[in-house]
Formats: sequence, structure tokens, C-alpha cells
Amino acid sequence: MGKTRFVKEIKEGEQVRDLFLVGNKVQLVSNSGKPYLNLSLRDRTGQFEGRVWDRAEEIGKRFDRDDIVEVSGTAIQYQGRTQLKVHDVQKVAGGAPDLGDFLPVTRRGIDPLWRQLRELVTGVSDAPLRELLESVFPDPPETDLARRFRQAPGGKSMHHDYIGGLLEHTVSVAVICRFLAAHYEGVDGDLLVAGALLHDVGKVEELSYGGTFDYTDPGRLLGHLYLGAERISRACEKIAGFPGERKMLLTHMILSHHGELEFGSPKRPKTLEAVLLHFVENMDAKATAFTEAMEDLREGARWTEYNRMFERYLFSGKPGK
Repeated sequence: MGKTRFVKEIKEGEQVRDLFLVGNKVQLVSNSGKPYLNLSLRDRTGQFEGRVWDRAEEIGKRFDRDDIVEVSGTAIQYQGRTQLKVHDVQKVAGGAPDLGDFLPVTRRGIDPLWRQLRELVTGVSDAPLRELLESVFPDPPETDLARRFRQAPGGKSMHHDYIGGLLEHTVSVAVICRFLAAHYEGVDGDLLVAGALLHDVGKVEELSYGGTFDYTDPGRLLGHLYLGAERISRACEKIAGFPGERKMLLTHMILSHHGELEFGSPKRPKTLEAVLLHFVENMDAKATAFTEAMEDLREGARWTEYNRMFERYLFSGKPGK
């Protein structure tokens, strides 16, 4: 059985029998003391909650989180959102289905984004920085790092949380930084663009994305700022004669791009390039998160639910019913 119906297409009252990725699985107990399963079921268009009320213990033994399963049930409305009353769940046997059906992917296309990134690399005229960028983002992208960078999400849930999200975010930040380098006096444009391209490279080690997006052990223990700074430091050391001050300034940009100590930066930005990178990176993350919140707006609503990134409700401006 292949994937035929997607989350965004399912309406209240429909009988559903299709494949989904199990994003989360929790066994709970109802008020009457009866066990039930609470599931997060997802595909590339979104996710919804599924609840198994009958035979929960028996059905729960058949599958785990990150499995692709065949689910049958009835779509209902609960608190303004679609939910699936699940009748049965079976783990998919045989060859693994295409994960592209189950994980969201950048709408801008990975190959077009990679070509844009490569144009940004070739636009850097500083020879050592260009050599560094070529080693991290080679053409064709045959290294393990380049392949993973093309696939990685930009985050677990806050922003750019889809396959290719890291690439999309990086290109967007670098394009804006290239404009700002020409707009403001005294900016080292090559350093700013290089820092923009490399600032989040540690996310390839911070996040796992073979199934549900999650943090790796190094991601939780060290974080992508440290992981990225260490990786780029090692890459600089492999380039004969790479200027020590250039390496220091680039490492500072990576370590400080979250801007404030309370947001995870071990250092605050102390160069013009680091200051600009911080604000552009933050702006791109916030703008994308806002757009994603609008896309998840309940039908007829003018306000989003409480948004954790913004710590507020967001206004869509759309006319309500």
C-alpha cells in the first residue's frame, strides 16, 4: 500500500486508511482507568493527533515511535482541530516507503537552493575564505558533510523544521548579508558572507532527521554553536597559511550569532560582521516562524494559538467568520 491521502486533505467525518509516520506515542489512562494511546501522526503536509481507545495495549505493542504504520480510523473535530479516532494500527512490512512522503521538505527545492549557495561561495573573493567554503560546500556535494547539510532541518520545531530547512535558512541569511555588506560602510563583505554560510553548520551534528526530528547526544550536550565552531576551526587548520586572525573572527561569528548569553551564545557579538549576522539570522528565523504559524492557523481564526518562539499570540489580519 502506498501513500494516497495527506494530513492537510483529511476532513471531519472521513474514514481514513493510510500510511503515517509515528511522531510520538504515549500510553495514558482515561478518567475511568482504561488505558489508551495518544499518537502524533504525520506526513509531509503536517501532523494530527490520533487516539486509540480500544485494545490500546495490544495495538501499542505492534509499533514504536518513528515507525511508518498503516492507520485506519475516523476523522473527527476536537477543539477546532482534526483528530483521528483510531480503529487499528499495523506496522508497514517489507521495504521502507519513501520518507519524502512523511517528512516535510523545503518548497524551494534542494537543488535550486544548493545552486544558489554555490553562487554565494564563488562570489567570495578572499582566497583563504573561498578555499574554506569550497572544502565545506564542494561542487558536486559528494562529502558526507555536504550531503547532510543539504538534507538537515533548520530546527527541531521552532523554525525551518523540514528537510532542506538548514540549507534554505543559510542561503536566505547569506543573501541578506551580501546586500548589507554593500549597504553599510566598513563591512568586510567576504567575512560576513562566509560567516553567514557557516554559522549553522553545527546543526548537521546537533539534529537527527532519519525519522522524527530530534536532538542528538552531542546536540544536547554541546549545541550547534560549539559543534560548528569546532568543525570550522579544524577545517581552517587543514588549509596551509590560513590567517589566524581570520579564523578567530570567523569562529567568533559562529559562537556569537545567537546574540545574548541567555539565548545560548557563549560570547556576544563584538565585531560589525558578527552584529549584522546575529540580527539577520534572528530576523530570518522569526519571519519564517511567523509564516509557518499563519499556515497552521485554525479555519476562520484571526489569531494563532500561543506561540512559544514569540511568547505571544500572533495576529493574521485575515477576516474572521
